[in-house]
Amino acid sequence: MKSFKKLVTGILCLSVGVFSMVSCVDDDPDPLNAVVDVIVRDVKTDAGVKYGIVVYATANYNIKSAKITAPGTGGKVYQLTASSDKRQFVFIPQAADYVADMPVKGDYTFEIVSEGNETITGKDAVGDEKLAPIVIKSATMASQKLKTTWDKVTGADAYMVRFYSADKSEILFASSFLASDKVDYEFGASTSGWATGKSPVANTNYVVELVGLKVETGVTLNQSNNFQFITYDSKTIKWE
Repeated sequence: MKSFKKLVTGILCLSVGVFSMVSCVDDDPDPLNAVVDVIVRDVKTDAGVKYGIVVYATANYNIKSAKITAPGTGGKVYQLTASSDKRQFVFIPQAADYVADMPVKGDYTFEIVSEGNETITGKDAVGDEKLAPIVIKSATMASQKLKTTWDKVTGADAYMVRFYSADKSEILFASSFLASDKVDYEFGASTSGWATGKSPVANTNYVVELVGLKVETGVTLNQSNNFQFITYDSKTIKWE
């Protein structure tokens, strides 16, 4: 799993409300630079599995606006919004954004404008590869530790376990990336990965989230900025 060590910082930097201790940019180089990743994700509905795209954009200066345009004539335009960090803008799909078909394959073009009115453009490729929906088999407490289990997802390159407040408004814990043959993960209050100043409270409800990830086909370098597909499952648990 050496190739996934750098993914840990990458996905934490490109997540809304992640730990403030993670720093994606050390200095402000000149000119404006940005990293954008367009990722397909699934959602389970009563009508079956549906798909949407998540977009993460991180720049070395504060961003004023960011958008991404799908391939093809008249391609759909996605407007990104600011996260808690003004250098990070995101598009998180809402229920209406998910559809039964996979997003269109091809190059998604982006345009980012900094608060200093510099503009940068580029593209990110989206393929048609996908993962079967990941499912939490069990999430059980024992000896003040939470153990989550699942079945391997064919084609997944890594897994990750996250832990949220009951309403998912705050991420409290995130594991490192777990090997593709891993099928369980256990953590407690002393496990590395908690947000600064955070720890579980007994008899309190939380949400544990299991993530399966697939890197874009053929990508061996800079994998943290080149995810193709992410599948999620979550479950409410009471910390005991």
